[in-house]
Amino acid sequence: MTEPTPHSGTPHRDGLGSFSIAVGAVLVLGLCFVLFFWGLGSVPFYDKGEPREGLVVWEIWTTGNWILPLRGGVDIPSKPPMFHWIAALASLSTGSFNEFTVRFPSALLATLGVLLTYLAGARLWGQSAGIASAIVLATSSEWWRAAVSARVDMTLTFFMLCTFLYFYSLYKSGGGVLKAVLLALLAGLATLAKGPVGVALPGMTALLFLWRKRDLAFIKQLHLPITVPFCITVAGAWYLLALRQGGEEFFLRQIVHEIIMTPLGGAGHNHNFLYYIPALILGMAPWSLFFPALAIFLYQQRRRLAEEELLYPLIWFGAVFVVLSIALGKRTVYILPLYPAAALLFGAWWQRLTEGQFSSTRPAKAAAAVSALLLLIIAAILVAQLLGWDFLGLVQSFLRAKDREGLALVSNTMDRHRLVVSIYSALSALAALVLIRAARKNAWRSVLASLAVVMVVFFWLMQNVFHPALAAAYSFKPFMARAQQKVPPTAPLIFYRAANGAAAFYARMYFPAFEEQAPQMRPPFFLLIWEDEWEPMRGKEGLDELDASETTGLEGDRRLFLVRVGETALLSNR
Repeated sequence: MTEPTPHSGTPHRDGLGSFSIAVGAVLVLGLCFVLFFWGLGSVPFYDKGEPREGLVVWEIWTTGNWILPLRGGVDIPSKPPMFHWIAALASLSTGSFNEFTVRFPSALLATLGVLLTYLAGARLWGQSAGIASAIVLATSSEWWRAAVSARVDMTLTFFMLCTFLYFYSLYKSGGGVLKAVLLALLAGLATLAKGPVGVALPGMTALLFLWRKRDLAFIKQLHLPITVPFCITVAGAWYLLALRQGGEEFFLRQIVHEIIMTPLGGAGHNHNFLYYIPALILGMAPWSLFFPALAIFLYQQRRRLAEEELLYPLIWFGAVFVVLSIALGKRTVYILPLYPAAALLFGAWWQRLTEGQFSSTRPAKAAAAVSALLLLIIAAILVAQLLGWDFLGLVQSFLRAKDREGLALVSNTMDRHRLVVSIYSALSALAALVLIRAARKNAWRSVLASLAVVMVVFFWLMQNVFHPALAAAYSFKPFMARAQQKVPPTAPLIFYRAANGAAAFYARMYFPAFEEQAPQMRPPFFLLIWEDEWEPMRGKEGLDELDASETTGLEGDRRLFLVRVGETALLSNR
């Protein structure tokens, strides 16, 4: 953020030297390394989303098609290629293509997003605010989940974050042609991450902010006759090239389906207007327990929001929340772009709390007490589970069959890692005691630190204990490694009917549709076939079962079989 000008309101609260800011930045980067990069490539893909994006990256890696890489050589991808470009560059620069390089863009951009949030908070309100904002953002579960996943959402969020923050910096510095062009560039890059939403939400936020400030005249400082065409050129150049290459199929997939139909509920995930309220509470837990106290603070500052630099992040938060709540298609990760705004507001409030600027701290103490109680409950459940009292089993009747299977897997993993779980339960109990004592003494830095430690250790356990266990139970990686050894390099390998993205990713090859290939197929060739389709064929002449997967995949209850189709086989494609 730049130094204040007539548009600035009040200056930031303390003069921070470059050394102090640098030290804070190093601490933030260290935190992000532990949270996002540690073990990033050690967990095989086991859901459908990550390998789906990985197949697009593999297409760039193998064919050099950077404009419209087809998923598996067949399907038009559903999102613009910014994420895939960064992952492909990571693969090319390291000379390897694997889970780490495919997930790398999310971890990198999540880290840079946390760093930018820290710098913004530190420049606006002070280093304590910046540190608090960074900790809250990095240890929010939705942010962490997006940071360690090979999905496009963090790429969109990062470039939107850059656009949000840079607009405010531009406003505070008074504008300028070159600065406005840079803003347009960032908006264009956000559009290349996931579509026009990347420019629409920051643009709407800027307009609402200027209207609320009664400063719509500032729009002239954005030089729209120059910046709008520039932004359209940055994003539109790829859309035009991709349209030329993909034709009608690209238009229907990315323009009609993704841009038009998804907000209208055409892509599924339809939920009511209030869906994002519990989603945000869970996605930012345990920090969301302090939201009531934060809301009281913002209400008390309602006449000084602009002067205290709170107006813009508040409008940013509200605009994203309301607009996405109106859209019919909803997923918890869609509201990720408002998380930095919420973290900044939290940081501003937390700094004032630590400075003792409130006559009443009861709301914050109540939130700390609830946090401590929840930590004690978690510790008690973990200890009881280790002692053989199956508390997790009490919720099984409320879950679907597949979720009950996952819960049993979690329970078994805890039993295999009893020492680690015991240490975490003790840590939770200790943190609860520290919370209670620190809140009573108004030692709010200790409150922040204790919750941060608990969350960092929790996410470390998720990445290094529970995710590997889930992958071992659901990933097709070991099976596909054996299949590649058993299938001659020149022999056709085809999915019989429904394909699986994770299996295709680990095969590192195209899977043409059996229905299309059947008329010209000549044995011998090889099939990957699901268990329920294989059972009626088992034992037929010319069909030899070579291997079977140990797992059923995350979303199914069927194993995958490798079958050799010989000369005498009679195989129907119906």
